[in-house]
Amino acid sequence: MSISKPSLLASRIIVFRSGGLGDILLTLPLLKEVENLFEEVMVCVPSKYHFLMKEFSSKSILFDLDQAEDELQKLASGSQVISFWNDPAWVKEWKEKGATDVHIFNPRPTGGCHFSQSLIERFRKSVVREELNQKWFTSRAESSNDGLRNLWIHPGSGGGDKNLPLSEWLHLAKTWLEKKPQSEVFFSFGEADLDLQNKFSKLTFSKNSQIKTKLFSSLSDFFFSLRNHEGAFAGNDTGPSHLAGMLGIETHVWFRSTSSTVWAPLGPSVRIYQADSVPSKIL
Repeated sequence: MSISKPSLLASRIIVFRSGGLGDILLTLPLLKEVENLFEEVMVCVPSKYHFLMKEFSSKSILFDLDQAEDELQKLASGSQVISFWNDPAWVKEWKEKGATDVHIFNPRPTGGCHFSQSLIERFRKSVVREELNQKWFTSRAESSNDGLRNLWIHPGSGGGDKNLPLSEWLHLAKTWLEKKPQSEVFFSFGEADLDLQNKFSKLTFSKNSQIKTKLFSSLSDFFFSLRNHEGAFAGNDTGPSHLAGMLGIETHVWFRSTSSTVWAPLGPSVRIYQADSVPSKIL
């Protein structure tokens, strides 16, 4: 499909985005780009991400992905549209209603340049990968350099194909506390990690006074807690790691089944490891 380049401050673009937390976060650089190109940016995402979009930017107009399409189609005439599902009938419908361009992106590339970079390059000729390694959200805490930093570990959220074994994270936590005996290690779990949390809670190590744990029931609670974190973060190739990186936190991420070239978290202090590099090596 041919893509015409929008002129500066064209009228309107409507962005449809579904997916998990990581998918949403890696789309934010594209949203920043189109906010500079269009007078009006309408973003249609699941409502649970609306607070996150507001933390990122106040420029976009937000709509609920599950409810707003009929309303947005009334604005199709003269608009451009971005989507991450390639449904020819859906594209045809929008064009029949007057959309000037419908930009379709592959939501799951397995090769090529970084995902966020590939999105922007549909609207701008060249993007330097390093320019994406910036802080995308405002954080409330600055990491200290006195050697007493705490460590936040999120051992789940990726499923069996992405998650490192729990034993690796336990080894990292123990080694961290040995080298930083006055620090603490915080283990977080999401609602999809109930089995993992249950397994962890049965371990004697989880009762250590320097070990803190929490099951987060909402993304907003996780975001605002992480934003206040002073120290480092370690996790799998999952949404929480992307969020930590974009908050500017020193973030250590392990990849097992996906390409780090394509899917690495963005941020000024992100360090990537492959599955054969045990977490204790970050120390």
